[in-house]
Amino acid sequence: MPAIPLASMHALALNPEFAARVRMAWTYIARRVLTEDPDTPGNPLRVGLARTVLNPADLSVATSAGLTPVITTCDTIITAAASASSQDPEAMDAAITDDQLLAAVEEAWNITAGVPRDLLVAA
Repeated sequence: MPAIPLASMHALALNPEFAARVRMAWTYIARRVLTEDPDTPGNPLRVGLARTVLNPADLSVATSAGLTPVITTCDTIITAAASASSQDPEAMDAAITDDQLLAAVEEAWNITAGVPRDLLVAA
């Protein structure tokens, strides 16, 4: 079982301030992915996701929850949110640092891009 209930995770994902921070974390990491070594395992898939993040086909993605649920379900984020003084979305958001958000996006990047696990293990 996660450290916070699924309903609390959902409420956090829908919190506009948290969603905006997550969107910026995805954007920050996307820019870094575009400059990584082309020999990085899964590079074409990683770059494809970066381009999608930076240039969404549907511009409403930039202001919607988008990939926020992916990050809200990362163990790093769940643990930080569980340390909040309450399960109020604002309190959980305040308990999560920018460094934790960036680490969660980095952790989720390959999974979200569809990079096969065996490609990563072989590297």
